[in-house]
Amino acid sequence: MTPMNFTQRERCRNLASEPKLRMADSTNKVPTNVPGAYYVDTECIDCDMCREIAPATFCLDDELGWSRVYRQPSTAAEIELAEEALCGCPVDAIGRDGTAFGA
Repeated sequence: MTPMNFTQRERCRNLASEPKLRMADSTNKVPTNVPGAYYVDTECIDCDMCREIAPATFCLDDELGWSRVYRQPSTAAEIELAEEALCGCPVDAIGRDGTAFGA
């Protein structure tokens, strides 16, 4: 997967500061997400985009066949990448409950 270019990153940053029209369903979270702000829901199509963009946050759940949050982002750089993944998810399967640290 090709990383997002500067224009795409800026668009994601702008979108992240506004309410997203569609986002993952918090009632449909993948059960193996770690607790915290970010999560993946069961609409995930395993496209690998989030794992390519933010490998410190997302991994594949081999048993379920979906991505999941295995570690919540804790630095500004990790949060930025998690937000980029959230913004770029083609099926809006990544969600965030509330405001992430520094996002």
